[in-house]
Amino acid sequence: MKDKIVKYLSSENHYWWTVTLLPGCYAIIYLYLKNYTLVNSWQQLSSFIACFVLLPSLLFLLLDLLFKRKMPERRAQLYWSFLLINFSIIFSLSIYLGWRWKALILVALLAIAASFFTAKHYKKIVLLLSIMCLIASGQLLFFISSSVLSSEDWVQPMAFESSVFQQKPNVYLLQPDGYVGEQAANNEIYQLDNQSFYDTMKAQGFQFNAEFRSNYPTTLASNSTLFTAQHHYLHYGDMNNELMNARDIILGDNPVLKTFVTNGYKTHLILEHSYLMLNYPEVYYDTNNVDRRELSPLLPNYFLGKDYMEDFKSQVLSTSEDPQFYFVEILHPGHISYSKDREDAIAFEKNNYREEIKSISSQLIDMVQFIEFNDPEAIILIVADHGGFVGYTHTGAAYTQPEKDLALKESVFNALYAVKAPEDFDPFQKTVTSSIGVFPALFDYLSGAKATNTSSFDNSSYLLIKSDAEQTLYRYYDTHGNSVMQKVEQP
Repeated sequence: MKDKIVKYLSSENHYWWTVTLLPGCYAIIYLYLKNYTLVNSWQQLSSFIACFVLLPSLLFLLLDLLFKRKMPERRAQLYWSFLLINFSIIFSLSIYLGWRWKALILVALLAIAASFFTAKHYKKIVLLLSIMCLIASGQLLFFISSSVLSSEDWVQPMAFESSVFQQKPNVYLLQPDGYVGEQAANNEIYQLDNQSFYDTMKAQGFQFNAEFRSNYPTTLASNSTLFTAQHHYLHYGDMNNELMNARDIILGDNPVLKTFVTNGYKTHLILEHSYLMLNYPEVYYDTNNVDRRELSPLLPNYFLGKDYMEDFKSQVLSTSEDPQFYFVEILHPGHISYSKDREDAIAFEKNNYREEIKSISSQLIDMVQFIEFNDPEAIILIVADHGGFVGYTHTGAAYTQPEKDLALKESVFNALYAVKAPEDFDPFQKTVTSSIGVFPALFDYLSGAKATNTSSFDNSSYLLIKSDAEQTLYRYYDTHGNSVMQKVEQP
């Protein structure tokens, strides 16, 4: 092996694949190691191969052919420059999932300038890149075998899937992302004056559960439990806080959607952005306002900016006489952002969150009034996926160490839960204390069953603390809603 390496370094031969295939393969491997749940579709893999391998290879072969004919003595400079520029571009895309034009232009200029003095050393970089590819390939194989192939299907059939509904009103699930519940909104961190919203909604016939909590702190984790009525206990493995197959579960044939479908419901998905569809999941809904052709074919980009309100209204006005279920996901107000480097980060994020609350509250009122006018017998559920994280300098701070402060716990888990339904739904609504119980209570009601105590469900709230290489699951609220801080062995 040593002799082959020495021979390669000292030879005058140049191999095109060393400056195209190697950088492209390394970038793809890196993407799958760091963002597996965002890119694990055949559509994206084919795009990566086309963009990171085939396109650079075609371009370079044309350039190399030109240099062979016109400037054969400059081929080493071409290889040096193309290797550095190509690697910088595709690796930058893999890390940042977007362009960094100024930095890339600077790298290109420096690479070309340096090629006049150091081009003969490009093969050393090729060797280093080869070693990096070998190591990364081993890491990817281990990751796939230990985290992907070994991941268990935690979604089990539920008893309510055999429910036979005795009444079939249209059901609307409206989900404002990160909309904090009334309990947290009134604590010392938020001090959120949102009374006009509550008063308006109550006048429309809504009932609020101020102490309602999400079972998990993220959209994917929370909604996976909402649509399955089961716990996954944050089996992230090495998923960078993304639950394996969460999007497929949320939008696929989960227990909740199956129950609606078997009872004759038509199901409709209305999205503002493509966050739930980033990795091209199979969508089980009958209609979906996001066409797969609108998704980013290369790098995950959740922003679409769909006119979800207009799409929603059009869908409602065009539906048949069959009973209907609508899931409307709105990525507002959202949780706080990433201002950890600002001295006034907490106050800055708090003010931004307050403005977002005002905006989305107005939109929710408009949406509810539209439903009321066109479908007065409907059941409307407004269920936020988690809280707003106000009180932290940035979202990631909530995952760095266990939290004892009750107000900060409420900021993460206390979520908006409001229901408009007939009066006889009231006993069922009162049993719902966390995301896991939302649909079981609804299905009991529609089936004509008695309101059951949801103590059969684990209403606990869980959060995964990551410190160094360790991950520890903590229970922040027990099933009765008491604030705790308990280490939990993942079931």
